[in-house]
Amino acid sequence: MKIKIYQVNMGRDENRTAFMGMDEREHFLPSPAIDSSIYDCVFDGEVDCKGLEDVFQMFNINHPEGYRGRSLSVSDVVEVVEAEGVDPGFYFCDSVGFKKVEFDPKQTKPLEIKETIRVLMVEPGKKAYEKEIGTKLEELYSALSCDCIQTFYPYEDLVVIVCDDEGKVNGSRPNRAIYGEDGKMMDIICGKFFICDCSTDRFQSLTDDMMQKYKKQFLLPERFVRINGEHFAVKFDPEREAVR
Repeated sequence: MKIKIYQVNMGRDENRTAFMGMDEREHFLPSPAIDSSIYDCVFDGEVDCKGLEDVFQMFNINHPEGYRGRSLSVSDVVEVVEAEGVDPGFYFCDSVGFKKVEFDPKQTKPLEIKETIRVLMVEPGKKAYEKEIGTKLEELYSALSCDCIQTFYPYEDLVVIVCDDEGKVNGSRPNRAIYGEDGKMMDIICGKFFICDCSTDRFQSLTDDMMQKYKKQFLLPERFVRINGEHFAVKFDPEREAVR
C-alpha cells in the first residue's frame, strides 16, 4: 500500500479535537467536519499492509524506520493513495474502525521535527528548573554529565525520568526521592535527572500542564537521613539557607 498519515498538531488544535472520535465530535463540536488545517503530514510512503487494520497495527506495534509521528490513534487520518482492494481516499481513525471522510491535504503542513525539547531539569541541592536540551544521544549524555542514561517510568502520566545509569555507584550526590501511589519511598535518584514527555517512541517536550505538575513536585531539593534503617527525605530551600 502507498499511504500518507496525518495527525492533529496540538499547537493548532484550538477546539481540542485530538483523540476525539466521530460520536464525540458530533456531540461537542459545532460541526463534525474535519479541519484539515490543524493536521500535519507525519508519514508518506509504501508499507507492507493489506488494509487499514494492518496499517493501524503497524503504526502502533512496529513503526517503520524513520517514522516521527505518534502511534496511530483516534482522530488521525490515513490517506490511501494506492492499494489493492481499498478505495483511494481519506480515512478517519475512529473509536472503532475507519470512516471515509472529506479532507484537503493542501491545507496540512509537514511535521516539524524539533532539534531540542523542553524538560524539567532536577539537580542535587538546587531548585528544579525548565531547560531546553538537544535530543541526540551525545546531547542527552552532556545534559546529565554522564556516559550512559537510564529511563524510569514510575508514573501513570506519559512522562519519563531520564537519569545517569551509574549515579548510585559513581559517587553522585543523592538528588530526589521517588514515591509510589501508596506514598512510600520507591527509590532515591543520585545525580542529575530530567523529566520529559514519552507519549511517542521518542523523547518530547513536556506539556505546560505536566511541566507545572512536576515542577511543583520536585521544586525543592532534599536531604536524606537514615533512622532505624529507613531513609527519609527532608526538603529545604537553598535560597533561604544562603541568606543565613
